[in-house]
Amino acid sequence: MSRSLSGMRVLITRPKDQAEPLCKLVEAAGGSVIRFPLLEIEPSARAEEGAALLRQASDWDWWIFVSANAVNQARALGVLRPDGARPRIAAIGKATADALVEGGITVDLVPGSQANSEGLLETPAMQDVAGRRILIVRGEGGRETLKERLVERGALVQYAELYRRVPVHTGAEALIDSLRTAGLDILTATSGEAIEHLYRLIPPEERPRLLETPLVVISERLKNQAGTLGFRHVMVADTASDAAVLEALKDAAAHRASLRTAPNDGDKPLAEERKQMTEAPQPQASGETPRDPHGNAAPAPAHPPRRSRVVAWLGYSMLAAILLLATAGFFLIQELRSKQEGLGGELNKGDLHLLELSRQVSSLQTQLATLHSQFATLQSQLGTEDSKLERLLGEQSASFSQKLEDTRKELAQAIQAIQRQLNRTHADVLIADAEYLLSIANQKLHLSGDVKSVLEAMQAADQRLHDSGDPSVFKVREVLAEEINRLEDFQPPDVVGLSARLLAIEAKTRELPLFLPHPDMSKEPRETPKPKSPEPETGNAVGSTLEQLKGLVTVRRSDRPVHAVLTPQEAAGLREILLLKLEMTRTALLRGDDALFHSNLESASDWLNENFDHESAAFKDISADLRAMTGVRLNASFPDIGGSLALLRNIEKLRLETDAIAPASTAAPATPSGSEAPGGQP
Repeated sequence: MSRSLSGMRVLITRPKDQAEPLCKLVEAAGGSVIRFPLLEIEPSARAEEGAALLRQASDWDWWIFVSANAVNQARALGVLRPDGARPRIAAIGKATADALVEGGITVDLVPGSQANSEGLLETPAMQDVAGRRILIVRGEGGRETLKERLVERGALVQYAELYRRVPVHTGAEALIDSLRTAGLDILTATSGEAIEHLYRLIPPEERPRLLETPLVVISERLKNQAGTLGFRHVMVADTASDAAVLEALKDAAAHRASLRTAPNDGDKPLAEERKQMTEAPQPQASGETPRDPHGNAAPAPAHPPRRSRVVAWLGYSMLAAILLLATAGFFLIQELRSKQEGLGGELNKGDLHLLELSRQVSSLQTQLATLHSQFATLQSQLGTEDSKLERLLGEQSASFSQKLEDTRKELAQAIQAIQRQLNRTHADVLIADAEYLLSIANQKLHLSGDVKSVLEAMQAADQRLHDSGDPSVFKVREVLAEEINRLEDFQPPDVVGLSARLLAIEAKTRELPLFLPHPDMSKEPRETPKPKSPEPETGNAVGSTLEQLKGLVTVRRSDRPVHAVLTPQEAAGLREILLLKLEMTRTALLRGDDALFHSNLESASDWLNENFDHESAAFKDISADLRAMTGVRLNASFPDIGGSLALLRNIEKLRLETDAIAPASTAAPATPSGSEAPGGQP
């Protein structure tokens, strides 16, 4: 028998970007391809998490790719490059290995026996994996056999789930029409999800045709799954490669062709009718909903039950029996009449016989009338059953439609509630962040008086409130803007500048001459005498000697009485006391103690006036600086910035007021985070 696909219509269900090589092979073998991808491949929600694991190549001893889709997604994420670092790589089958090689990746391990988890586990490299770190690159879901067996052998195993399979629902009507009109000869499926989705797409009344159509799969596991669903003719390809699937399709085509050419003994229709009558579904218990093999609620049958057909056949059989009896009676009467004419003299005996036959005919006519009455009763009962069935179907259809509509409404309300909750949760986080920043700003202003840092915190809080998109924070932002303006206009005392001036004054105290005499007065700094005009050459020696004597003697006039000559220790103590008073003044300044600051400043000025020479330039500079500081006030009151924080801590009240102004029935939909609120207000 020829092993070709000539005249065969093959349904290819692989994803769009993987089906084309197999489609070309089928067309080259003479088959007609019907492309209907049951699944689409999309990036997984955990794709970035898996990509992060793949980027840490040094953390793994093995990468195991379980499908070509896993390879393609890893390449799309940029974590599988020919020039990148990577551990040893295993592919679960030849198709996966080919995808890796096409990307320039060297494959270290491919199972030779069978392209599945069991085949990979049988390889010697996967026997001794104790302590090995293995990353399985796959899609969402799938079998757990590979991970479980590797963990049992002592390996540390994790998943990198890069993609997911999404069922395709569009175009199902064309598929159902092709199945109904015998437009499909062979089906293909390469995953359990595809088989399940194909079964669910076909309505229950069309599923017998689906289950009778030959199906080609790529593993015994898929064959068992298809058999569980009811597929009767399932063939398994040797491997998952396109060439192996093509060979399995040719075997299926040969099998289907042999079924078409098998002789028919003529009893098949009757046998099928008898089978349909025997397998007629039993009536469900009151209130029980029919269900398919998977436990799902089956739709209401489109045709009346088989019992009505049995009743109809019984009525037709009774009618045929009545007609036969009537025909037999007619021929019997004719025969009696002919005999009567031939007997002649035996009139009395013939008359008696004729009367007997007439009674028999009357009895048969009575039986025929009874049968007619029973047939009419059966027809009436059949009509009553049909009307009951139609009414029941109508009621169930209306009930199902109402339940479906109610379920849709509940789902829509639940989705809206979840969306509102998600939006409010994000806004609440931003509002809580703004409240924390305002609290920090208030504490920092009153503790350290750092206006610049406080302004930055308040502006950051205002940005958080803007990003929240919550209309109830508008009043908070108004008050916050006023507080920011007041704080920007506030001029705090220059504590740093005053501290620097006090340090400069302390440095000048070493140049201050004391008022009272002491032995080290000659070492004190003094003003350089002005040069005098040269004297005549005569008497130069005498003038020079006098000048030198004047340099050894310092003449100082003072209105204050001099009571004693200071010792060197006392002179040094007077300077140190002045330095101490100035340092205490600076300490009070840094602490912000206005009273102590002015008290120490006054004490330092008094000590300066009492113990140092008023005529020196250093005294005059220091005295002027100290007098300038007497007008500084450290306890300048900071502006109040607590109003916005108080409002923000009462945000629930503001939300109630906002809802009262704009009720939910007329309010615009909630804006997403970071967008403008209705009316342009941030």
